[in-house]
Amino acid sequence: MLLALAGLALAPGLSGCSPASNDKDAGERHDRRSVSNLVGEHIYACADGSRVDADFLADGLTLDLTILPDGRSVRLVAPATGLTFVGDKLNVSLSGGDRMTLLRPDAPPLTCTRLRSNTAPP
Repeated sequence: MLLALAGLALAPGLSGCSPASNDKDAGERHDRRSVSNLVGEHIYACADGSRVDADFLADGLTLDLTILPDGRSVRLVAPATGLTFVGDKLNVSLSGGDRMTLLRPDAPPLTCTRLRSNTAPP
């Protein structure tokens, strides 16, 4: 299942994203017509009370991560399917199909659990 989730990864350019809603559990944040390579959007609740929007793109190896409601998106890339996504001062590992761990050099690991998923239609 981890491989399937990791396989939903990413590709360049989320320029069609709309601004985050103030409702932390609002519907999709992106217009799929303008972000054709977006194959999955997952919202996670983290142990510290924050929420994370994880956008997986069509190449399966790229993840755009945004802390909600108004954080900056960070692009992370995995070297291969099933491995940790690596970014600038942030790594993300996925496990169990619904768990994400944020790893930063200046903070303890932060565990997040998936609340919901929006996937692209076939």
